[in-house]
This record gives sequence, C-alpha cells and structure tokens, in this order.
Amino acid sequence: MKTYELVLIFDPNVEPEQVETDLRKIQDSVTSQGGKFRRWERWGKRRLAYEIRHRQYGQYVLTVYDLSTAATHELDRLLHLTSSLLRHLVTVVEPERVPEVDEESVASLGIAKEVAPPAEITEVISAVEADVIEDVLEIEDEATEDRTA
Repeated sequence: MKTYELVLIFDPNVEPEQVETDLRKIQDSVTSQGGKFRRWERWGKRRLAYEIRHRQYGQYVLTVYDLSTAATHELDRLLHLTSSLLRHLVTVVEPERVPEVDEESVASLGIAKEVAPPAEITEVISAVEADVIEDVLEIEDEATEDRTA
C-alpha cells in the first residue's frame, strides 16, 4: 500500500450537506477497499487561481490515506463521477513525508477544525495573483497610451 494525498475542490454553491455526503462516499470507497485514512483537513472557501466552470471560488478539502494502486484507480473513477467536485488531484506522498494518523480529523472528516493551507501554497497563490495584477495594469497602461497617441 502507498500513501496518497487527495486535494478536492468543491463547487462553492453546493450545500454543505451535499459536500458531507460526497466526503462520506469517498471515505466508504477507500475503507471498503482496505484503505486507511491518516487525516482530513478542510481549508474552507478560497479563491481559485483561474476560473473552473465559471467559478472563481472553491471549497477545499485535503485528505491523506493509505490504499493500493488498483483501488486508487477505482477511487479516481468515483471522483470523476462526483458532480459537486470542480477538480481533484491525487498524488503519492514521499515515504519520509508520511504524516502520523490524526484520529480526531479522521473521525470527523475534518469538521472539528478548519485548517489553513500550508504557507508555501499560500505564498505561491499570492505570487501568482500579484503577477496577474501587474500584467493587467501593464495592459491597461498600454491601452491608455494607444488611445492618447
């Protein structure tokens, strides 16, 4: 079994009950195939780097779990069929970075506390947003110069 990290981005307009139902389906799929969860983290509603299905925001959830490779393919199929998901990403966690099991978050699907994303992710998002804003300002300046010339 390998350890995987799964980032889910749910549609921000979906009811919390639907998100909860979808998370339970994911949990049931993993546990029924012999998998084990290590942690769930809810990052809350965040701005997307770019629009997905005409949405600028998404509800982020991160989970870490142990599962066989074949069962991960089945989970990926289930995730593609989940209509409330905007995007998902499954990655293998390097053995030296495997987190300890967080029983509290596993039992509550991360509901007990909302966790901020790691600092390096926040820094990358901020840098991308700053570059985009800078590019837009340059384009506006060029357009203004063209009109005055």
